[in-house]
Amino acid sequence: MKPNILFVNMLSIPMDYIRESFIGRNETYEALAMPLGILYLSSYIKKHNNVGEVAALDYVLNLKHILKYRDIDDFILRTAAESVGFTPHILAFSLNYSSAHKFFLLCSEKLKSLWPNALSIVGGNHATNAFKFFLQNPKVDYVCRGEGEIPLSEFIRQYSAGEKISVKGFYSKKDLDARDTFEPAELIRNLDEIPFPDWDIVNMGEYVAGKGRRRSIGKAANSKLASLLTTRGCPYKCTFCSSFTVHGNRVRYRSTENIIAEMKLLHEKYGVTLFIPDDDLFTAKKSRFLEMLAAIRNLKIPDFEIQLPSALRVNDLDDDVIDALVETGLRITYIAIESGDDYVQKHIIRKNVDLKKAVHAVRRLQSKGIVVRCYFIFGFPGETKEQMQQTVDYARGLGADWCGFIIATPLIGSPMYDQFVEMGSIPEDFCLQADSFFLRRQFDTPEISAAELNEFAYRSNLDINFINNHNKVAGQYENAIALYRDIVETYPFHIIGWYCIMECQRLLGNLDEAAETEKTILNLIRADRRAQKMCEKYGDLMPDLRMD
Repeated sequence: MKPNILFVNMLSIPMDYIRESFIGRNETYEALAMPLGILYLSSYIKKHNNVGEVAALDYVLNLKHILKYRDIDDFILRTAAESVGFTPHILAFSLNYSSAHKFFLLCSEKLKSLWPNALSIVGGNHATNAFKFFLQNPKVDYVCRGEGEIPLSEFIRQYSAGEKISVKGFYSKKDLDARDTFEPAELIRNLDEIPFPDWDIVNMGEYVAGKGRRRSIGKAANSKLASLLTTRGCPYKCTFCSSFTVHGNRVRYRSTENIIAEMKLLHEKYGVTLFIPDDDLFTAKKSRFLEMLAAIRNLKIPDFEIQLPSALRVNDLDDDVIDALVETGLRITYIAIESGDDYVQKHIIRKNVDLKKAVHAVRRLQSKGIVVRCYFIFGFPGETKEQMQQTVDYARGLGADWCGFIIATPLIGSPMYDQFVEMGSIPEDFCLQADSFFLRRQFDTPEISAAELNEFAYRSNLDINFINNHNKVAGQYENAIALYRDIVETYPFHIIGWYCIMECQRLLGNLDEAAETEKTILNLIRADRRAQKMCEKYGDLMPDLRMD
């Protein structure tokens, strides 16, 4: 038998955000990033198995069309009907985030109604750690724990041959009573053995165009982009992370030759010039890292650029590493600092970022013309309001071009999840509720209520990134406008962003442009409820707006 395989790329924003999309009221969006996990699985099984049709049902890519559907059921069913031209034997769901849980429940039910005889397999970070809950779901036949290539390939082999399924890392309902241990799957030791991602099963034209992925500053605004992985695994044990449960604590490396070959192919086949490594730890093993960058520089791809949305560890960012990145084509980078308080770094999140080194790294990168974005997180277990304020004060003095302020979200499998359970802040099955998200919290802790934390994080964002943005304060108004436009292009209703653009235009003496921007703000307030809400709540931050 040659089974047909349908991979399902799930939405990861909470269900209420999805429902708001049907009336054009959503206040967030699903970041458009290539589903590398699915693409690797597809290429691996095509290499090692005799399969029939293989395709990806991509709800993330189709979210932008959601207004043409009646409701979420219609979105799920019609997207499937319009995208899939065969009857699948296996439905393989990729589920990495708890926030996708409720969408998965509905999606699996609807797809089973379309294809009742298909086996349902769930894998990914969330599924790996919530596997017992999944196996109690009648719509789930198997859960894959850990890295998926080897176990999925063996599962398909046994299934195709009509054999009894017995695969390390694959578990079914009967295993709940029959087993005491549920080991994760075997890790692939040599990453070069995995074929390049199976780009053919998704709409690569849309992914490389990158619309919906924030990277629109400078030349990158019109670049074709692609994500790739150069390593798997991370040796560090940050309490808020659960990635190690899938890819392990030992870093495994692709060879430089293998990486270069993939980058060449992406450029030749799709015109990609902007490459985005999505590793957990891109800078692991300095000698290997510098060797890889030297080889990348020799590619001689016109307008080559590299961006790092993650994968940079502050303590690894010495001058040699920074200079090599800049020389290779770094123009925008992201640095995860998480907290500006030493006690939180050492004793709460165990990330141990050298905060003085972070300041040096940001200044050195900016001195070389690099746009630097930094990440911070509020609301760790036991973190006090004073420690959160310390992070805001640190961010203000850091002078990064932009700071992402997000909420500590309990990911099942992470030490932080267990801490919140032990504190009594969340129940053990909190991962099934999926109402909390990195932009909001819906449970209180002894240190701070959910409402207070959400407001603190958002006000901090408006303060540091908009009203007192480093570029604006320093008189670099054109740079500030570029950053603000990156926001309003993604969130057109964001009147604070528009207001800051207006202020910069006035300071540049572009009074006609400023007047047009002010009209845009006033029209938004009249026509868009999201803009109205922002005005009602944060109008005090726009004292120069003429509301008459």
